[in-house]
Amino acid sequence: MIAHHPLSSGGNTLVILDACVLLPSRLSDVLFDLMLEGLFFAYWTDEVEAEFLRNWPAVHPDAMQSGAKRLKAFRRATRNGHMIFGHDSPATTQRVPARVQANDRHLVAAALVLVNGLEEEVQPEQHKVLIVSSNTKHLAVTDTRKLGIEVVKPGDFLDSLFAADPERTGRAIAKSLSDLKKPPYSKQEMLAAIRLHGAKGMAAGLANTWV
Repeated sequence: MIAHHPLSSGGNTLVILDACVLLPSRLSDVLFDLMLEGLFFAYWTDEVEAEFLRNWPAVHPDAMQSGAKRLKAFRRATRNGHMIFGHDSPATTQRVPARVQANDRHLVAAALVLVNGLEEEVQPEQHKVLIVSSNTKHLAVTDTRKLGIEVVKPGDFLDSLFAADPERTGRAIAKSLSDLKKPPYSKQEMLAAIRLHGAKGMAAGLANTWV
């Protein structure tokens, strides 16, 4: 049975993850532990994977060769159900708003594939499709919303999950901490990392529970 996705009213929360939110290690740790807790489903495109591998050495110069291993871990976390196909079809790409930056059009197109799939559901309005990206200004937020797709920054996404289900969110963050052993990561370091990515509400809420 599918675990309840708290951001959707009785339905599923389908999330396209941009490369820019997969590259920071602590942010991606948290996102995938939240996904594994059953709070949303994660998806991305082959373009995201290519961008991730291309930029990994610059973001992680001390671990330049580990990008492919990290990407495999992401795939395993989704049980290889992450990849969106068909988003490059003309019928889909022509629906992407003109204001979306060229390099990011694949994200909106992929989200449209998910939206189209929901049309087969009995109550499609119960489900939600989001793009989580730090580059929201490239994704024509207002125009994209008209297609049934919400574009949010990672901090806002984390804050909304914590507000909707603090217990399960806190459990996911606790798992992130327990998995970080070499070297160990303190609660204060995790709070600082979460704040760094804009999730001030989540950080404040966790700090209160960790007192």
